[in-house]
Amino acid sequence: MRWIVPLLLAMAPAQSALAQPTDRISYVLFENGDGSSMMSGSSDDFRLAKKYRSGHSPLLYVRDGAAAYVIRDPALLRRAEEIMRPQQEMGERQGEIGREQGELGRKQAEIGEQQARLGAQMADSTPRQMAALSVQQNQLGRVQSELGSQQAALGHRQAALGREQQRLAELARPKFRELIDEAIRRGLAQRVD
Repeated sequence: MRWIVPLLLAMAPAQSALAQPTDRISYVLFENGDGSSMMSGSSDDFRLAKKYRSGHSPLLYVRDGAAAYVIRDPALLRRAEEIMRPQQEMGERQGEIGREQGELGRKQAEIGEQQARLGAQMADSTPRQMAALSVQQNQLGRVQSELGSQQAALGHRQAALGREQQRLAELARPKFRELIDEAIRRGLAQRVD
């Protein structure tokens, strides 16, 4: 199952004291067939959305304050997916960087283990052995430092993507609000609370 969790509408703006209740929408969008979903909300929201879903059919569950709705209209679901697509794509890019960070972390752990083994050998070594082990330890230290630099660079990229994710969320918020209001107004949102 592919999970994409854009922080679309549950993120409070920086001036949360000024934010209106309409900014605090939680949602779960189940796409058709492949098991992927996008959400911004709690695990309770996900559990409830799953309860209202029939098989693998697409569904949009929305909690707007105390009111909860389910939307099944295909046209509205396609629009919701289109509104969220830029964030979904950004989430996928962030996931790729996360995988790269994980691989670097694995390599760093391996080198750390090698350094620990060398350290243990150094404790019981002769001065001549100590010199050779020190050279190896220094080489591993340089590799570890390079991996750390790569991790830092990935961290900077991840932060930039996070800022872009926030910008996309701000752009999507009014479009998503309009979609929900339209669904309610047209009777295409079934109230479930």
